[in-house]
Amino acid sequence: MKKRFGKRFITFMLFLVLTIMIGVFPACAPSSTTNTGTDPDAPDGEPSEKTGPKYIAHKGYSSHYLGNTEASFVAAANRGFYGIETDIRKTKDGYFVCNHDATVVYDNGSELKISNNYLDTLTSSPLRNDKTEEVEYLCTFETYLRACKEGNKVAVIELKDYFGKSDIQRILNIIDEEYDREKVSFITFIYALLPIVRHEDPDIHLQYLTQTEGDPNIDLCLNAGISIDIKYTILTEEIVNDFHEAGLTVNAWTVNDNTTLRKVKRLGVDYVTTDVFYGD
Repeated sequence: MKKRFGKRFITFMLFLVLTIMIGVFPACAPSSTTNTGTDPDAPDGEPSEKTGPKYIAHKGYSSHYLGNTEASFVAAANRGFYGIETDIRKTKDGYFVCNHDATVVYDNGSELKISNNYLDTLTSSPLRNDKTEEVEYLCTFETYLRACKEGNKVAVIELKDYFGKSDIQRILNIIDEEYDREKVSFITFIYALLPIVRHEDPDIHLQYLTQTEGDPNIDLCLNAGISIDIKYTILTEEIVNDFHEAGLTVNAWTVNDNTTLRKVKRLGVDYVTTDVFYGD
């Protein structure tokens, strides 16, 4: 009787150990579906959307360098930004340069309107620089693209002028020569430009810029499949949800403080354009 009980006890214990091993070890083994925190489809393992929004350097790393200059773009390219934003305008002789305003302000106090002057004239004098002691000059579109390429950053290009079809074709040709259309996004306040760009390249990423509450072009974007680049002060949860339901993205600009950053992150934006932040 005792021997029979002993055999049953040993059999029961072996069964218990095997059950525990089968139940525990698979749970401890690495899973092929474990979230690594990176998007395998993004270049060079960029952070996935699950880790938060991606950061766009506004005019380069403009909190520390004069915006829209080569130094600012290079500094952004060397940091954790996902993309680098710039503003492009056309000179009198048809070149594209990076400048937010229509007029360039120089270190000697003089000002020149970009559309009324030739490239050589516009780039011959140092810019007024309140950020660093370095001497900076007006930056060309090509130089900006090279900085984006060097840092493997998305080029976020704001179209500031009313460019025609031939201008858009030339801009795209420059991108082909210097970088990659698949790593470019066009943004603009001028909604009429977006269909022109789409006609030339149906696959290129587009964002409509707005700072106007109740902007009727927001509905046009939803219907046309164009993403939104919206000032954070008018951003709402409804807007974010509408664009996400349409399979489109939302970019909030220009976010430079932690309180606002927390707000737009709670709303679930995809991108944050900023002078300051470049990673969580």
